[in-house]
Amino acid sequence: MIMKSDRAIFIGFNALGDTLCTTPAIRAYRKMHPDAHITYVVQNATFTRILENNPHIDLLIYSDFMYVNGMTKYSQEWLYSLPLDFTVPSTLYYFDINQVCTTKEAFQEHISTGFSRLLNIPIESIRPEVVITKQEYSRAMSIATRPYVVISMHSNANPMREDEKGGSKEWPLENWQTLCEYIRSSMGCEIISIGSEFDPQIKSPLWKNRYGLPINIVAALLQKAQCVITLENGIGHLTHAVDATTVMLYSDIVPLGWANPAEASRCSVLYGDPHVMSVNDVIAEIDKLVSKNTCHTEILTKRHENLLLQ
Repeated sequence: MIMKSDRAIFIGFNALGDTLCTTPAIRAYRKMHPDAHITYVVQNATFTRILENNPHIDLLIYSDFMYVNGMTKYSQEWLYSLPLDFTVPSTLYYFDINQVCTTKEAFQEHISTGFSRLLNIPIESIRPEVVITKQEYSRAMSIATRPYVVISMHSNANPMREDEKGGSKEWPLENWQTLCEYIRSSMGCEIISIGSEFDPQIKSPLWKNRYGLPINIVAALLQKAQCVITLENGIGHLTHAVDATTVMLYSDIVPLGWANPAEASRCSVLYGDPHVMSVNDVIAEIDKLVSKNTCHTEILTKRHENLLLQ
């Protein structure tokens, strides 16, 4: 329940996707409490830098303790060790995915809606909020020298299939290779493979590995890509935030409502078992999206050159 307070402290125990999905709730809180001072305490992780420049957050605190320990050693002693003035009345909120998905019904709705329910505030949109600066765009464009496609082949929360042939969210490597051969030959684009510094980098002459990039640089790359092909993962939520042209291979071990393709205006979702999704299925969705957005290579090249000049 929301209490009247001039200060709100949010504690976030979440990775990239869930962190992004808290931003609609923060936005709604700010709208209801325009004069409140909002502090957001998050893990000291690269992905939480996606909250930088968020207009609704007054103070971001990055916690090494929370990154290392999560909630396992959470205590009031740790809370009062934070560089905050607790003599000032404050309202404390916890953004924990385990508090959101407590019922079967709650598990079926989008995560952002669940986070907003923790605040007892309705949200107008589930689209995550990300602010990318001009400098970040410029730095992202220095990575890609010509029109490009981004692929994201990894997902952290990826339980093994029952047949033990890889993770439930994975798409077979040979499919990625065949798809990238098509992209290079038919679309004339270079291909950038992204992931965290901890993800296994798969070497191939078909794509350039760019793992461990600052997350806001990744966001800029996604937004300006001709297309992004991703599994259901944090990058999928990030493409939603920047409204990137995206084909998402969405595993049916996760509710379709979490993708909410209706609000992702340039996203096509293939829902089911990724292991049975064909390369032709993905190519067909890419072709439809690229045609819809009239993103032919010549147009993209000109746009890319203009971005480099900005």
